[in-house]
Amino acid sequence: MNASSTLASTLASTSSTSSTQVSDELAQEVARLELAKQQAAMVRAAAAQGKVTPMTDSLAMNEELSLAGLGEELGRFKAYDSQLVIADIVGTRIIKCLYQKNPKTGNKAQENSYVRIPTKHLTEEYIVSKIAELSPYVLGWMQGIEEQIIREQHKKGALNVYTDGLGMDKLIAHLEESSEGSHLNKDKIDAWFIACVQDELTALFAAKMNLDENSSEAELEKLELVLGAYKLKFCSLAGGKAFIKVEDCIAMIAVIKQCEVATKSLLGIRFIARLEKMQIKKDDNLLSLL
Repeated sequence: MNASSTLASTLASTSSTSSTQVSDELAQEVARLELAKQQAAMVRAAAAQGKVTPMTDSLAMNEELSLAGLGEELGRFKAYDSQLVIADIVGTRIIKCLYQKNPKTGNKAQENSYVRIPTKHLTEEYIVSKIAELSPYVLGWMQGIEEQIIREQHKKGALNVYTDGLGMDKLIAHLEESSEGSHLNKDKIDAWFIACVQDELTALFAAKMNLDENSSEAELEKLELVLGAYKLKFCSLAGGKAFIKVEDCIAMIAVIKQCEVATKSLLGIRFIARLEKMQIKKDDNLLSLL
């Protein structure tokens, strides 16, 4: 049995709610991805005719950008505007420095700006390797989060703290639902998907769809759109209060578990735990109506 047949049989052996099941919502995201591609083509055409809006970041027009090719662009502060389109580049993140006018003087401390910096110096893997040194600071931060939760309860009229309910699981749940939750952003998830999911998932779907080097461009584009839809769905987890259907949670968990690299990655483990919790919450909601 060749590799393609093995991948196909592996995919076929999964349940009806496996990663091959694309819900209506995912199908809609495929359509949105196709629209985005068409819009990008229009923007490139406008750029070729010299009609690019001045509010478009010059980097956003280059699809071949990489961290190595940024040169002096990396670390340089540039003017920011809310209408500015900023390119997503794997291995970097954007920091925005935004200021409000002083109501008395009408002046700003500085002009609104943004800067692109690399991410390789501050990854989850590196933090884990330094956990012994970081643990006192992490402990103090987690205690501060717990104090915040207790103050919120008191503000709402609580007369006692349910001490048996205190614990790490509650703190993690609070962080996942709040904007303070680890600053997990689209760029970080996109980089994880490319590094840990994309190749294996491409092989799985290629086997399922019977694609090979002789497949038509239309068939290959369909595969690209399906992969793009899954990437968008995973990127939606960047929001602290993401809403994902139960069937999509199941499909996304199956995707991670079928990709060996993703299964062992820190984000993969984290996503599985979060998606499983989302399933349980939704199941509880359904049961409460019965």
